[in-house]
Amino acid sequence: MTRDTWAGAQALFNSWPDVATHTFGTGTLRRLGDALAGLATNEAGWRDVAALTRQVLLEAHARGNTSRLEVPVDPLLPSRDQWQEVHCQTLPSTRGLRVSATPWHPEVPSGKAEQAAYDDLRQVHLGLESPHRRRLEHCPADPFWTEALGYEHYLSIGQRQAARAVALAPPGSTTIVCLPTGHGKTEVSLAPALLASTRRGVSVMVVPTVVLALDMERRTQKILANGGRQSPTGRYAYIGGLADDLKREMRDDVRTGRQRLLFTSPEALVSSLKEPLEDAAEAGLLKYFVIDEAHLVEQWGSSFRPEFQTMSSQRRTWLSTAPQGLEPITVAMSATLTEQQVNSLENLFAGPQSAEIVWASGLRHEPSYYIDAHEDEEGRRAAVLRSVSLLPRPLALYVTKVDDAEAWTERLRRSGFARVTCVTGNSNDEERRRALEGWSGTTSGVAGRTRHDIVVGTSAFGLGIDLPDVRTVVHACLPETVDRYYQEVGRGGRDGAPSLACLVSGPGDESVAKGINRSAVITARRALERWEWMFRPDQHLGANRYRVSLDAHPGDMSEGYERNREWNIRTLNLMVRAGLVRLHAPEPPQRLEEEPDAEWRARLGAFYATIATRVDVSIEDISTNVGDHFVKRFDAARSALLSEQRSALTHLQAALRGDRCIGDVLGAYYRVPRPRGSLRTGITCRGCPRCRADGGPGEDGFYRLAAVPRPPVPFALGRPEDPLAHYRGDLQLLSMWWDGEQERRDLVPQLLRMLTRRGMAVVGGPGLDARTVMRLQRDSLPRPVIVDTDHDLLNSYPGPVLWLLDDAAKVDDVVSTRLEARDVTYLLHPKRVEHPDRPGLSLIDIHRANISVRAALEAL
Repeated sequence: MTRDTWAGAQALFNSWPDVATHTFGTGTLRRLGDALAGLATNEAGWRDVAALTRQVLLEAHARGNTSRLEVPVDPLLPSRDQWQEVHCQTLPSTRGLRVSATPWHPEVPSGKAEQAAYDDLRQVHLGLESPHRRRLEHCPADPFWTEALGYEHYLSIGQRQAARAVALAPPGSTTIVCLPTGHGKTEVSLAPALLASTRRGVSVMVVPTVVLALDMERRTQKILANGGRQSPTGRYAYIGGLADDLKREMRDDVRTGRQRLLFTSPEALVSSLKEPLEDAAEAGLLKYFVIDEAHLVEQWGSSFRPEFQTMSSQRRTWLSTAPQGLEPITVAMSATLTEQQVNSLENLFAGPQSAEIVWASGLRHEPSYYIDAHEDEEGRRAAVLRSVSLLPRPLALYVTKVDDAEAWTERLRRSGFARVTCVTGNSNDEERRRALEGWSGTTSGVAGRTRHDIVVGTSAFGLGIDLPDVRTVVHACLPETVDRYYQEVGRGGRDGAPSLACLVSGPGDESVAKGINRSAVITARRALERWEWMFRPDQHLGANRYRVSLDAHPGDMSEGYERNREWNIRTLNLMVRAGLVRLHAPEPPQRLEEEPDAEWRARLGAFYATIATRVDVSIEDISTNVGDHFVKRFDAARSALLSEQRSALTHLQAALRGDRCIGDVLGAYYRVPRPRGSLRTGITCRGCPRCRADGGPGEDGFYRLAAVPRPPVPFALGRPEDPLAHYRGDLQLLSMWWDGEQERRDLVPQLLRMLTRRGMAVVGGPGLDARTVMRLQRDSLPRPVIVDTDHDLLNSYPGPVLWLLDDAAKVDDVVSTRLEARDVTYLLHPKRVEHPDRPGLSLIDIHRANISVRAALEAL
C-alpha cells in the first residue's frame, strides 16, 4: 500500500505546480497532495510539506522501499536548509533534489531503549499493517444483534458480554458497562434499544457534545436505511441547531413512542424534553435511558454542567410513573471508570438497588509513551517544535491553558506550519466544527480536502473527536490528573494501529498542575457563605425540598455571572458528596384552573428561560444549616477529593520519571474495589520509560499484554423467565421430551417460540441451527434471543437457559453439571435420551421433573 503512496507522492511532485488538479490516494498521500495544493494560497507552509514528505518516505522505508523522492526546486517548496531542519537529506539532481528521510525518535537512553524506540516508530509508520496493532477477537453475533444492527459478528468477547447483559436487563434496572475504546460500546445499547422499539417505543441516549449526537444520528440513519422502522422525521439528534418546528415534531413523536431513538444533552433532558419523556414513561413507552461517556457524570456534574447529575431525578420520576414491568432500563457506559465515578453512578442512577456491572476494562494497546524533561522553557519549546515536525501526523498538541494554546498555534505558524488549528474552551460550536472538518477532511460525512494536520488544544479538545488515524499526541504540559492525561492520549490510534504519546515537560509544570487541582475545590468556609446566600427558607417546595438560585452570591464576591454560577455549582456538588443535600431538576409549574392560554404559555416560557439559573435541593442532613456541622462535613469531603487528586498526580509523576510502568499507574487508577473482589483493569504496555529501561518488548511487540477480558453476564433476580416453574418442583432442571420425529418437527419449534416469547431469552444446544434461531428471533420480537454457541452461558450464567438436543445427542458433561446446579435449565430432548450418570437408563426414568413437549405446550 505504501509503495503506492511513495509512487503517488512522486507523481505529485512530478506534476508540480499543477497538483490542485489531481486527487491522490488516502492517508498521508492525501494530506501531502492537499498541502502542496495549498502552498500557493498560503493554506500550507513549507514545514507542512516537508513533514508530510518525510512521513511518506519513512512509511515506505518501514516496508522496505528506501528510494529517494525527486523534488523540484521552487521558492514555494522547502529549501535544502529547510529539508535539513526536518531531518531530510538532499542530493542535487537534474530535476531538482533527491530527498531521503533520517529516522528519529523522542529522547531515550542509549542502548536497548534506543533500538526499541526505532522499532517502535517503524510500527507506527506501518500503521494498520503493523503486526503489533490491536486485533480484536471477533465472535458470532446473537440473533438479536443481527436483527437490530445487521452485523454477523461481535467485535470482541467483551462487547458480546456487555450487549447480552443490556439485552437481558430487567425493567427498572441499572447496568454499568466499562468497555475499552474500539470495542463498540455504542452498539451495546443501540441494539437492544432498536429491538425494544421494533413496534413502538423510544429510547434516549445522553451524550456530552453536539458532535457525538450528530455522529450517533449518522450511525442510526445508516443502520435503519438497511431495513427497519424509521422515526417519522428521520432525525435522531435533538440539538440546539434544529428548527423549532422540527423540535416540536420530535417531542410529539417521543410522547407517542414513534421516535425510536433520541440523542441529546443532559440540559435538554431536564428542560424541553422533560415533559415528553415523562409522558412516554407514564405510557410505558420509554424503553432505555442510556448515559454515554458516563465518567462525566462525576467529572462534569461536579463542576460546570450539573445537569449530568440532576437528570437522576428525571429517572426517578420515570420509574415512579411507568406501569409495572414497563419501567425504563438505565445503562451507563464508559471506556474508563474510577472508583469514585462508579460510586457516583450507583448513588445517582441505581440506588437504593445496586447496579449490575459489566467490567471488560483494559488499557489501550495503541500508545507507546515517551517523556522528554527540560529545565528551561526555551529547551521545552525547541523539543516540542522538533516533535511536532518529526513525528507522524495527524497530530494533537495538548496544553493546559488557553493562552498557551493560542501561543503555540502562533509559534507553529511562524515556524512554517499553516495546516494547524486551535480548539479551546473559548471555541464556539462553529469553530470546533470547522477545526474537526479540516482535520478529518470530511464535511457532513462527505470526504473533501484536509486543511489541518495538527490541532493545538486544551482539555476542551477531546470528547467527540473520533478521527481514527491520529498517530501522535504531544503534551507540552503536565496534565493535572491521570484521567485527563489518559483521555487525551486516547485521541491517538483509534483505528487500532500503533500510536505515540510524547510528553515534553518544563519548569513550573508541577506547580501549575497542583494549582489547578487546588483552585477547583472551594474551601469549606467559603462554601458555607455561598450556601447561606443560595438557601432561602421562603423557597420551600414541600417536604425537605427547596429551590435555590445559582446566581446568588455574597456581596464581597465579584466574579462575573458565569464564573459565580460555576462556583455555586461546585459548592452544591461537593455538598452532595458530603451527604448534606441531593440535587433535583426543577419541576415545571402546573397550569391553574381556568388560567388563560396566553398567561399559561408565558409562565411556562419564563420557567424554561430561567431553568439554567436554578436547581432544587433536598436537605439530606438535618444539621445541614448548622454552620460548624456544615464546615466539618464539607471539609471532610473536600479533603478526600484533594487527597485523591494529589495521589493521582503523584503516581502520574512517578510514571513520567520512569519509576513505574505507566500501565501500573493507569491500572491502579482504574481499579474499583468491590465487596466481592476488585474490578481490575487489564494492564497493557507497548512501551514506556520504565519498561524500555528493562529491555525490549516481547515477540508480540508488547512489554505487557493483558488477557482478553471475559466478564460474566449478570442476572437480575425476579425476572419472570421461568414459565414452567410449577413442573420443576424443587429441582432446577426441567426435562421436556418429544416422542418421535413428527413431534420434534411439529411441536418443538412451537414450544421454542412460546418459551422465548415468555422471556426465556438464552437458548443453545446442538439441536439449533442458524436458520432456526433467526426465525425464532423474528417470531419473538421485540424480545431478544441469545444463542450460547461456546457454553459460556451454560457454564456461568445464573439465569434460566433453554437447551435443545438433537436426535443423536447425549447429555454432555457441561449440561449434566446443571443437573446439580442451582441455575434453572429447560432441557429439550428425545424421549429415550440416557441419564448422564446412569448408562442404559433414560433421563425421564430417573429425573422426576419431566414433562412431554405436548403437555408443556398445553400448559403455556
